[in-house]
Parts: sequence; C-alpha cells; structure tokens
Amino acid sequence: MYIMKTIIKIVLTLILAGVFSTSSLAQPMDYSQSTDVDELLKKRAAEKVALMNSYIKYMADKKNNYNTRQYYSKKALALFIGKGFSYTLDGITHEGVLMQTTSANTNKVTSTLMRKYFQHLINLRYSDVKITSTSVADMKVSDLKKIAPNKYVCTCQYVQYFYGYKDGKLAYQDRTTKRIECVIEAEETEDGTEYIVQLGDVEAIHTEKI
Repeated sequence: MYIMKTIIKIVLTLILAGVFSTSSLAQPMDYSQSTDVDELLKKRAAEKVALMNSYIKYMADKKNNYNTRQYYSKKALALFIGKGFSYTLDGITHEGVLMQTTSANTNKVTSTLMRKYFQHLINLRYSDVKITSTSVADMKVSDLKKIAPNKYVCTCQYVQYFYGYKDGKLAYQDRTTKRIECVIEAEETEDGTEYIVQLGDVEAIHTEKI
C-alpha cells in the first residue's frame, strides 16, 4: 500500500511538472528584455556587417577578375533589406538601401543606391584598390530598439580605410567612420527561435585623410 501511494505521488508530480513546463513555454517572450539575447543579437549584427565589409574588400580588389568582383557584389547585396532593391519598412516604400559617401577633399556627403555604389566601387579608375575595416570586436553596436512584435533595430559603427593606387603608387587614402542600420527579426521555427539580420542604410559620419 505504501509503495502504491508513493508511485501515485511520483506520477502526479511528473504530470504537474509537465503542465507547468508546457505553460511556461507557451508564454510569448519579449526578446528585448533579455540581456543575454540582446548581446547575442548585437553580436549577430556586427558579424553581418563584418561579412559585408569582407565582400566590399574583395569586390574592390583589382587583383580579382571582373566576374569575381561582380560575384561578391551580388553576395553583399543579398545581406541587405530588399537585396539592394525596393523594399517597405514601417509602411514606407524605399527604392533601395543607401550608402553615403564622402571625400576628404570636399567633405561633400552623397547618398547612392547600394547596388550603384558597389558597381562604382568595381569600376574605380585606380590600378588597385585596398579597403580594410574595423573588426567585429571593435565595432560600436547600439542598444536594440523594438519597432514591431519580434522585430528590432540597432546600429553598428565602424571605420573603413580606403587606399587607391595608380601605377603601383599610393595616390589617395582616407579613413571614414560609418554607421549602418541593422534590422533583426525573430522567427519561430520547428528548431526554435531563428534570428534574421538584414542590413539597411549606411551613414558616413566623418572622413579624413591619412
């Protein structure tokens, strides 16, 4: 009898535990309130920006053939909202994501569609071009801002170094501080929560000769 009562207690405990466990899993999560998740998303955003910068480095490098540089241009565009073409965000339709550019010679700021910026980068009239950028660890990532259920934005600030060569000699070099918007969306899948990071407009904050 004692053994039977013990078994019944164990079964009831397991059933109740399962009920409460299922109930807690069914609760919707507000991802913006979790510091651990915040840090994960900020890291994901910085990694996506670093990947973009790697593609920019490859597409600008004249040592790569034209088709290879076009390939990296397409890979880079795939990282952006709308893949570089028309998209709608917060009810507003945009022709495409924008890249701001500046020159240390004029300080003039110009906004160009990303797909056109990449093509211009490929066609620059230098014998060689080298571009390097801030590593993930050195990027400045802002706090997340919730813009819709399970959708957040943040910005990543980084520094880009540009070197243009003519006939093997360094003809122009500058350093530009840039800030890029990152849109992060949490999607529930069979395997759990998946975070989708897409890149947005890039702002040129300051350019100086080096």
